[in-house]
Amino acid sequence: MGMSALLRAWPLLTPRTSLITSFTRPQSPFIHRHSLQCSNSPFSTSTISYAIEKKKLSRKITIPKDPYLLSEKVVKFAKNGKLDEAITLVMESPKSRQSEVVWNHLIQESSKLGKTSQSWQLLNDMKKRSFEPSERTYTILLNALAINSSSPNSVSRAMELYRQMQESEDTPPTLVHTNALLKVCSRKPDLNALQKVYSDMPKSGPNAPDVVTFNTLIGSFARKGGDEGFQQAWKVWDDFLEAKTRRPDEVDLDQRLVDSILLACREAKSSGYVKRGYRLVESLYGLTLSGSQTSPSSGSVGKSISPSKSLGLGTALRKDDIQPRTVELLLSICAKLKEYPKGQQYIDLIKKTYPDFKPDPQLIASMIHLQISSKEYQKAVETWDEISKLDLQHTPATFKQGLDAAQKARDWDKTFEMYSEMKRLIHKNRDIDTTRHRPMNPIVYQQDAWTLVSTLKCAVKTKHIEEGLKILREAHWTKVVNNTRYPRANADLAAQAVKIYSTALKSHTKTSKDESLSEMANDSLAAEVSRLEKELENAKVIEARLAQTLAAHDVEKSKQLEERAQNPRTGFASRPAPMDKATSEQKSTLRDDESKEQEDNSGWRRVSSEEYSSRSSSSWGTRSGPQRVPRDRVYSKDRPQTDGSQQRRRFDDAFRPSTRFSRENFE
Repeated sequence: MGMSALLRAWPLLTPRTSLITSFTRPQSPFIHRHSLQCSNSPFSTSTISYAIEKKKLSRKITIPKDPYLLSEKVVKFAKNGKLDEAITLVMESPKSRQSEVVWNHLIQESSKLGKTSQSWQLLNDMKKRSFEPSERTYTILLNALAINSSSPNSVSRAMELYRQMQESEDTPPTLVHTNALLKVCSRKPDLNALQKVYSDMPKSGPNAPDVVTFNTLIGSFARKGGDEGFQQAWKVWDDFLEAKTRRPDEVDLDQRLVDSILLACREAKSSGYVKRGYRLVESLYGLTLSGSQTSPSSGSVGKSISPSKSLGLGTALRKDDIQPRTVELLLSICAKLKEYPKGQQYIDLIKKTYPDFKPDPQLIASMIHLQISSKEYQKAVETWDEISKLDLQHTPATFKQGLDAAQKARDWDKTFEMYSEMKRLIHKNRDIDTTRHRPMNPIVYQQDAWTLVSTLKCAVKTKHIEEGLKILREAHWTKVVNNTRYPRANADLAAQAVKIYSTALKSHTKTSKDESLSEMANDSLAAEVSRLEKELENAKVIEARLAQTLAAHDVEKSKQLEERAQNPRTGFASRPAPMDKATSEQKSTLRDDESKEQEDNSGWRRVSSEEYSSRSSSSWGTRSGPQRVPRDRVYSKDRPQTDGSQQRRRFDDAFRPSTRFSRENFE
């Protein structure tokens, strides 16, 4: 071979040389570093270089004789938190015992743990061993980018990966890959890229949008909120109805899609857009209130589903049952429009129309919130009692709303009953590892400022100062206010503490002047007065500090609102400061009778919830059919856990071939 021919062939020889080098040094503690240039990598900005460290394997570990057994062993190692050992085992196995499936398992398990860079390096090593990525491989990588969307290049990487699939003859993208790409754009969020990918999809054929596609689009625009977000979501809803007309057997209306479009209605600003939620519910569930202006007659069913077009799909889309999440969205629409009586009318109509319907604890909390808003405090307290009658478990939201109702009703006995039950559950759940408990079914495991404020307000209003003083001390309120997520509740709690300490100090000081008391009683009172003086002084210092924190929080919040108003077309607003973050179950409305200022705390959950199942009989009825076991499990801290299992549970759903509605759709 001449020198010129050798130079022309050099780019083709270099990868093989690197590959040979990596196999001729098995003693090295690191897998050979491999740099992949932009021309053949999904990364479009820079060269990727990453090293995977090998683990020393036990002598008892043997290399399986065929790829199938090796694949099983990889899965077993990963489940036991030994992914690094599984990678080393594959690396040291002969090529004849490896397979594409084995490498897919490694990439998937690595992605579940959030190790995106390691996943891409495994892809590179897979290619170096002449195993070509399959459709499943690309699905895993796109899902990995979706669940690790905080990366600044997640969308660009996903788009480049998708483009490579389009240019490939062996692995052209399918609808599964398109939906995975949409999920990456949605979670970023990058609504412009989301819209572009959707616009490029064909209207018919195997790669036409399905229910997962419409769910992703509508959910993303609904979370954007406002009238613009609603209009974009409604346009996709119109597209869904049109697709349902042309492809009735391929496109179905599931519960998640209904919830997404109802969320878009709720988040709109225009009352006309919000009221479309009523018309949707009337059309899809047959829930027509007496005297309603949107009576779904035979000629208006299609229009009530889609005012922009009459498709006559009312009967085809009619649902035969209704879920708690949907009812909650309907009630939140009533609350937003301040049509509180209509919310109660819908509840009564649902009981009559769907006798087997059973609420979940979060829906009951939302019902209490609606009744509090309409000042039906005693009725709200009675609704709280439904939780025990239905044999449901209490959540932080049910206690927040229940205690708020009881204190507004000035019912100290009920307030103390609720507080005692909450204290019992906190003691019962104290050994539960809450980091492994999914938020769809949250547990009561600690005291918080919201419930303490409601309890103490009722104690002050009903003049149960001694009981309030005891609760203050046993709850260790000075530690509770260290949770910076609740600046307004913390400030309120400190103010209530000052009131209780001041009132108790006056009472004890007055009593100590009674000359008929014995010397022992006087000494005891003097000690209590001294203690109260110190506690009051400390409470005033904390109150002043928390007032400053609340003021700073309000300033920061106003800045965020200004930024959102100035830049409304960029998708979602910037994420709030840590003190303002809270899950829906951690939030509740706590408004004083004299003050209308309230935390961003509507009481309505922002995450979807799976059905609660229990065999109980009540006026709500029972669920028919097989009982589902919730996927979330409560784990004790004393139970030994393997390394990596906690992180893996967070990402399992992203890799399941299921169309189940993801919690992230409403987060």
